[in-house]
Amino acid sequence: MEKIRAAVVGFGGMGRQYVQMLDNGEIDGMVLAGVCCRNEKGQNEIRTAYPGVSVYPNVEAMFGCKDEFDAAVVVTPHATHVEIGKMAAAAGKHILLDKPAGISTKEVKELLDAAERAGVSLGMIFNTRMNRVFFRAKEMIERGELGRLNRAVWISNIWFRTPAYHNSASWRSTWAGEHGGLLINQSQHFLDVWQWLFGMPDHVLATVECGKYSDITVDDSMDVQFFYDNGLHGTFIASSGEYPGVNRLEIWGTKGRLCIEDSSRILFDENVVSTDEFSSRNQEIYGMPEHHAREITVEKRGAEGYQKIFQNFTDHLRYGEPLLATGEDGLRGVMIANGAYLSSWLKKKVDFPIDDERYAAMLEEKAAEERRAGK
Repeated sequence: MEKIRAAVVGFGGMGRQYVQMLDNGEIDGMVLAGVCCRNEKGQNEIRTAYPGVSVYPNVEAMFGCKDEFDAAVVVTPHATHVEIGKMAAAAGKHILLDKPAGISTKEVKELLDAAERAGVSLGMIFNTRMNRVFFRAKEMIERGELGRLNRAVWISNIWFRTPAYHNSASWRSTWAGEHGGLLINQSQHFLDVWQWLFGMPDHVLATVECGKYSDITVDDSMDVQFFYDNGLHGTFIASSGEYPGVNRLEIWGTKGRLCIEDSSRILFDENVVSTDEFSSRNQEIYGMPEHHAREITVEKRGAEGYQKIFQNFTDHLRYGEPLLATGEDGLRGVMIANGAYLSSWLKKKVDFPIDDERYAAMLEEKAAEERRAGK
């Protein structure tokens, strides 16, 4: 079967990584056909490092040469993701999109519709869910090893950022340019893992703080509560102004507690009998279930991270393998972020799915306020 020819749109930090991965032949069945880069210095770098690969100065030129590639890998500032994705769909090209899928549920739904109408595939680069530790946690949840889930708490304040970062680009850390901060940017991978493990919440109540640690207009701290009609209650805490930070996900079910440390270790406090069963039988006033703590070893099974996402996308196009991270997953991640913003702005609990139009209007007002203030 013919190999998939990929054109990478964007040659920044992650774009460079994807270009090198493809050029190294790390993805079976996918080759690097072209790179779109607006910067002349970057264009010259591509020509020198990757001779024979097409170089496009802009997306218009790239899609003008649409016969040269089969799929577009979009790694641009995220406010441009939907626009470029729509152009790819209109050109009949498959789309592999870096996070987030877009800035609002309204526009992401437009992209999903465009891809469906064009009959092209849309995948997301949600590499964090490809981590073997999260894969094992998902297996344990689905097998019922934790019993009925009651509570999940994720503390993720590992995103320390200085003013140098916030000032590194004119669009960064602004409502008008980036359309948000910590929620729509750094936290997207973990929010994706959250909904992948537990499903979409039914309601959200959030406190989102803007400019708490740096002189920026967007969010750099958040405390988000997720409510599920099945009884699960979740708390997600993140910050880009605290150091040193922790990355810890704890899950309590009727059969014990699962703790994932630094996305690399799984600790399981397993109850000998479930709390439900123990409570129904126990006659002691302060009786406690017996439990045993152990670390779960998770062996590597094939490709992980970015390589696994790209390989799966390639195998999907060549052999029909189901996508591991779909455009619908991208929509869910954006919806969680939009819902948390909306809850914080309205100072009340918000139901999912959110009101797309209301969020888009409030987001535009945030950007307008920023522009009026000369930010």
